[in-house]
Amino acid sequence: MTEPLLITPTELRQHHYCPRVVFFERCTPVRRRETVLMTHGREKHQTELVRERRRTLSRYDLAEGERRYDLRLTSPALGLTGELDLLIVDGRRAFPVEFKHTSRPPGPGHRLQLCAYALLVEAELHLTCPHGYWHSSRTRQTHTIPFDTRLRNRTRATIETVRRFILDERCPPPTTQTVKCLECELRNFCGDTL
Repeated sequence: MTEPLLITPTELRQHHYCPRVVFFERCTPVRRRETVLMTHGREKHQTELVRERRRTLSRYDLAEGERRYDLRLTSPALGLTGELDLLIVDGRRAFPVEFKHTSRPPGPGHRLQLCAYALLVEAELHLTCPHGYWHSSRTRQTHTIPFDTRLRNRTRATIETVRRFILDERCPPPTTQTVKCLECELRNFCGDTL
């Protein structure tokens, strides 16, 4: 019996940024080289997680809750696997938290990523995720992301879209925002952009 194809919440965010990023990583021998910005972001991410352990839950408007860090979750039924930065559990409710080193507010790709983690938590831990939190270590702002029906449906549809083009090994069209291509470490492989 073959293993089911599992994608990650991070790949949903990357797919929203540009569908070809996931295609090149999954369907071709091309490997992304780590950029200085990627290294810097990972280092800031680790620093933020260390700081989080000393903080109260007030930034999340929660009086209490158990923090679970670096939580690995897998759901073959959803076709997802991933490692969540932080999950705050308060009784039967849970709140996934993602940390990003950016000054921009959470975009649609970040919302897909966080919602995918919520779907994983609900499927594997049988907890309810009404919303999650997205925190910027640059601006020190924490945004609440509600997991409404529309976002959940969009997340499930994106999971299926990504799984389908990987299984078919079909190169998706590039992003329509060609400004993203200027700093892309994969732009030399596209051939039909810029």
